[in-house]
Amino acid sequence: MWNLKRPSLTSIRSDLDALFPEGTGAGISDDDKLKVLELYDEYKEAMGEPNPVWKTKLLSNESRDLLLTAYGEVSDKGELSLLRAALKKGAKKCPYCGFGEIRDLDHHLPKKHYKCFSVFALNLVPSCSKCNGHKPRTPPSAREKYHIHAYLDDVSDFNFLVADIEISDGALSVIFSIEKRKGMSNELTNRLRQHLTDFKLNERYIAQITNYLESQETGLDDNFRLGGASEVRAYLLRTADSIARTNGANDWRGALVVALAESDEFCDGGFYEVLGFT
Repeated sequence: MWNLKRPSLTSIRSDLDALFPEGTGAGISDDDKLKVLELYDEYKEAMGEPNPVWKTKLLSNESRDLLLTAYGEVSDKGELSLLRAALKKGAKKCPYCGFGEIRDLDHHLPKKHYKCFSVFALNLVPSCSKCNGHKPRTPPSAREKYHIHAYLDDVSDFNFLVADIEISDGALSVIFSIEKRKGMSNELTNRLRQHLTDFKLNERYIAQITNYLESQETGLDDNFRLGGASEVRAYLLRTADSIARTNGANDWRGALVVALAESDEFCDGGFYEVLGFT
């Protein structure tokens, strides 16, 4: 969740040439292609943060509209099908939620507002359809609400995702939140919190939590029979370490398992009632 490896940018000029061949008399001229590449450089320098100047800078409205229309070629059978395949291959799960199947390419800066980046690889983030649908279509004006850029905002040094759990009458409730860590700015903390809100993650994690805990039924039962609460806690902490190694420090399952390990009630057999088995 949160970060993906940056895609290769070696083909960005050839992508433009494929979309707008030289000498055809239609499309974007070679001079405009250089201007597009200049805008791409500015995007990288600004870490993909929205800049209203880009809506009008360097290019004509006609060229911008052509770039917007050209996104149709970033399809399975389009001129840039290889780009689409490479981007989707770069993510096993949706970086926004951490569990959804990769089906779409989300425009980090919405293509309706920033047409010049419609086919720019760094602006195309592989995502699940629900996250792509939940994301607001108008870029926020306040910096503290800017979305985390899956390629450019490296947040891997911080373990900020935490889960708070409560068990009542055998029912488990879980709320995920962002905890500010040493070295994290207020701005970054608020952007991460905005991420939880915009993608409606606490609502969408409910079903995932149920499915995940059901997959842990045998492990919890075996370890409780082996050594009671202490063995369950040790098992959960080993599981959390494994999740962190595989998926990073801020995977929702890791945060959940750590919280469960800290619950005396859950570890001391409470999981039987939570999971509905005896």
